[in-house]
Amino acid sequence: MNTIIFDLDGTLIDSAEDIGLALKRTLDELELSYLMPKDVSRLIGGGVRALLERVLGERFREDHVKIFRKHYFDKPVYHTKPYPGVRETLEKLKDLGIPMLVVTNKMEDLSREILNILGLDRYFELIVGGDTFGEKKPSPLPVQKALESLSLEPSTALMVGDTDSDILAGRLAGTKTAVALWGYVHSTTERADFELKSPLEIVSLAEQVSGV
Repeated sequence: MNTIIFDLDGTLIDSAEDIGLALKRTLDELELSYLMPKDVSRLIGGGVRALLERVLGERFREDHVKIFRKHYFDKPVYHTKPYPGVRETLEKLKDLGIPMLVVTNKMEDLSREILNILGLDRYFELIVGGDTFGEKKPSPLPVQKALESLSLEPSTALMVGDTDSDILAGRLAGTKTAVALWGYVHSTTERADFELKSPLEIVSLAEQVSGV
């Protein structure tokens, strides 16, 4: 593989606890605390709006997104951390000279902030959020635009993520796909080209396919 495209939440970082804290504060402000789910990780994927729609149902209003973002931006990295092996994987891929990108449904500015705080932003040629190109995964557009902006070919790229949206977006964009089994793993209907049990398997896969 000549390019690796990563999802963020549930792939590079475990952010469920901090997302849960922001959700709790949002529901508290809305006086809807009783709607707080027991397991937030099962609801992550699709961005803030999708998360709130899943939790609030018909009660959801657009201004709720602003409330959530206010609480999340206040403290985006408290419990959030890279998954074991992620930092080592990124370092090895960097040593191999393989370009790496992030394509997430999280807002771009928030994604950059979190990656910066964790010291991971320096590994990536490009960070694309759900608001960067006007469409989110499972649309292939963010993946396509990200690759086009760096003159990279989809056929030699690998999309790594933990949800159906990641796998479908990659496949429709013409990349190979890999499901991150260490993440939240919502991929139940879209079959990936590869199933990875740990981040370091990406390095082995990149070396094999690239002939390194």
